Amino acid sequence: MKLENLFDKERIAREFSRHAGTYDKYASLQNSLAKELVNSVRALKISPKTILDIGTGTGEVAFLLQNVFRDAKITGCDIAPGMIEKAKQKNRSKNITFEVCDAEIMPYKDKTIDLVVSNTTYQWVENLYRAFAEANRVLKNSGHFVFITFGPDSLNELKRAYRLTVDEKAEYLHEYMTVSEIGTILENAGFKVVSLSSRSVRSVYDNFREMQKTIKNIGALNASTKLPKGLRSKKRIKDFEKNYEAHYSLGDNIYATYEVIEAVCVKA
Repeated sequence: MKLENLFDKERIAREFSRHAGTYDKYASLQNSLAKELVNSVRALKISPKTILDIGTGTGEVAFLLQNVFRDAKITGCDIAPGMIEKAKQKNRSKNITFEVCDAEIMPYKDKTIDLVVSNTTYQWVENLYRAFAEANRVLKNSGHFVFITFGPDSLNELKRAYRLTVDEKAEYLHEYMTVSEIGTILENAGFKVVSLSSRSVRSVYDNFREMQKTIKNIGALNASTKLPKGLRSKKRIKDFEKNYEAHYSLGDNIYATYEVIEAVCVKA
């Protein structure tokens, strides 16, 4: 089982920071999933006093949780300084703090957090076991860990169109962990998995360029140290666009599918 991807963390932080100003406008899927994540937390019927939001971005999950748990102390952390700065600008609560840190090496003390959450972040983590072990470390005994991430069937349309354009073995995106792999890593990191599910969510765009614009303006990218080199000419890029729109149209629009993985866990 693969535990690690070779990621360019500095590039990830830089790209998300660069697009912090446009993130909220274009992250409609991520913001929708943030609401689902908070609903899953509410269903647990818990009353956490301390909450950690890993990969907080511009703070959407932290702000939603503050509306539910008004007396809780919430910390939002993210590897991208630009995202943290944007979250701080939006913050109006004395109970929420934001700070820069890496999910794999967190500065928080052992057994100090009641609830750890994360929304669409762990697909960007280099070593998933190390990140889950860190979440486990900071949680109090029997604390809850609830997160949403993307699985390997995300953006399959984009991958297939790229292969049609370049060659059948070409890789356009970095690898995501499967739901089965995530479950095993969670257990190895010291969690009891209460629920773990996978489903498909379809996003619809006006056209290929609008989809690419959306992805770019939230800071998403291929995080691998092995970047694809197949789109080095204007003709290739145009062919890529044509192949996508020819195969993945929905009326006058196009679509992209995301595999959404959600986990609810308890520190064992």
